[in-house]
Amino acid sequence: MQFQFSDKNPHHPVTYASFFSMHTRIELVATGFTEEKGRELAQSIEAEVKAMEHRFNRFDDTSPMSVVNMRATNEAVTVDDELFMALELCEAFRRGTGGYFDVATASAATDEGYAVSYLLDPKKHTVKFTHQGVSLDLGGFAKGFALEQVCRRVREAGAENALINFGNSSVAAIGHHPYGECWSVGVEHTKVKGTMAREIKLNNGAMSVSGRNSDGVYHIVNPITGGLVAGDELVIVEGRSALVCEVLSTALYAAPRAQRSVIMKQYEGYTATELYCREGGSCEIRTIDCNK
Repeated sequence: MQFQFSDKNPHHPVTYASFFSMHTRIELVATGFTEEKGRELAQSIEAEVKAMEHRFNRFDDTSPMSVVNMRATNEAVTVDDELFMALELCEAFRRGTGGYFDVATASAATDEGYAVSYLLDPKKHTVKFTHQGVSLDLGGFAKGFALEQVCRRVREAGAENALINFGNSSVAAIGHHPYGECWSVGVEHTKVKGTMAREIKLNNGAMSVSGRNSDGVYHIVNPITGGLVAGDELVIVEGRSALVCEVLSTALYAAPRAQRSVIMKQYEGYTATELYCREGGSCEIRTIDCNK
């Protein structure tokens, strides 16, 4: 972990910490802590995030998620409270997005047009796959879930103003910049490196952006078709919950444009925009209108 502390301004001492987890750089900026308390908070956050990374990592043979993938085709697998809650949330989001957010591969269509790949028993806390070939990948969920938990921990520690950044694609703000009315977050232009395409102003809220990765590679899968989404736009979602923003930005990018406003109708209090970056540095912004 990289840790820095400054009390040059005694009214707003600054804690900064960064570490690598979940395949991304995670950063914390918070004001109002002593150096000792700031370091303690940063260390606890790193430990919690890395514990969640292990829990949800399907590539780690010792992780609870990997155990589910290995055994749940043949038997109902008992999981702990956190993983069961995560799977319940994933199922709720799958239904709320019309199937465009789905942590399961090889899903089976139902009469309702949705996919039921795993069954949850809330009394026994078990998960069972419905057919052969199912595998769960919580990568698109875990980052937003972890960011939500980090925000909770930072608030409980007494922070009034803080910014938590997960790889520049998912950001959450507590309060505002001590010398302003918000935290200002830039979205990088996809065609002109080092250029800001849009400024997002956060105050007790979160944002998430989905699209091609920083190397220009398409990586988001359409759960309905199973193919990679090849959209050149970025989808930006803003709202109060970091987890919902993460899920929505992923689902909206995967969904056809005609379906995006339909999905947004299910999530009051959230706004979504499509950002089209052009050669030369210009941008076009389109609001996804939930009233359509």
